[in-house]
Amino acid sequence: MKQVAVYRLLIVFLLAAACPSCNSSDEKGQNYALPEEPDYAEPAMWYRTPDTKEKAADVFYITPTCVWDWQDERGATYHFMNVRDSAQRAAVDAGANLLAGALFGSDCRFFSPYYRQITMQSWFEDEAEINRRYAAAHQDVVRAFRYYMDHYNQGRPFLLAGHSQGGKAVIELLKHTLTPAEHQQMVAAYVFGFPITEEEIEQFPLLIPARGAEDYGVTIAYNSISRPEAVSALFRHNEACINPLNWATDTTYAPASSNPGSVFFDAEGKSDTLRQAVGARLDTALHSLIIDGLSDDDYFIPSIASLFPKGNYHVQELNLYFLSIQQNLRRRIAAFQEKKPSAN
Repeated sequence: MKQVAVYRLLIVFLLAAACPSCNSSDEKGQNYALPEEPDYAEPAMWYRTPDTKEKAADVFYITPTCVWDWQDERGATYHFMNVRDSAQRAAVDAGANLLAGALFGSDCRFFSPYYRQITMQSWFEDEAEINRRYAAAHQDVVRAFRYYMDHYNQGRPFLLAGHSQGGKAVIELLKHTLTPAEHQQMVAAYVFGFPITEEEIEQFPLLIPARGAEDYGVTIAYNSISRPEAVSALFRHNEACINPLNWATDTTYAPASSNPGSVFFDAEGKSDTLRQAVGARLDTALHSLIIDGLSDDDYFIPSIASLFPKGNYHVQELNLYFLSIQQNLRRRIAAFQEKKPSAN
């Protein structure tokens, strides 16, 4: 399929962008070289979609990993995005913000901060090292969220959303940053492609897995594979998953005929809708979606195969259920407004 091939080439290009060097010179446990931190009072530190009409809610979206390690002119290696580098910003925009902005921006005001996300190489480290690096990145996410709440939100209903590293950011915001009062304003949180553990669910009261299509104040989480062997090691302790085609948390199969459309973008930003392309059922033992209808070869990315083997659709989590998610956020916002009229 030509569209699929173009999309695959686009993703591979984005993953390889801004990568003068892929070898870190820092030793574990040492201080990392950090680019200049973002100032969220600067409009340039935000990706926003045009507000062409009155919209009932906002989306605060955190992007996935889109850059690799890079070096400055002195040869210092960085494991974090330089938010002021045009090439790295272009990789984030084309690889993440374009897609998420199209998904959410038609119905919501869309706010996506540029932050010093950790690089792709960071995810090949052990869990302790990943968390050490991510702690620095998350400081930016927290500051951006606080700036959004203080200067942009103005008491409006909002959704949190994030993909991959951005999904981790949403989880951490729910665990440690959102206040109970802010949670009352939150319609829902969409966590695309990041695990939520049983311990997290038990320990953090604002982290509430969704159970249906219209509950609010909840977290919608899922990850997609075509076969059990394709589960990423990152998801070995995952406990949260809902089927975004039928909003079931049991094994009820949603056939491709129930999928209103998967949406992909080509290198020029043009979209193509594949209707009735993907069906899915939830594997309650793996807490993952088992999908059908696509060719694993068309979506396989060798450069990240150690994290996401063939048959793992981590990169395409927004694309596969695009129109279903879009319809769902409208339903959740409407349910939130009906049951919480004071939120407006």
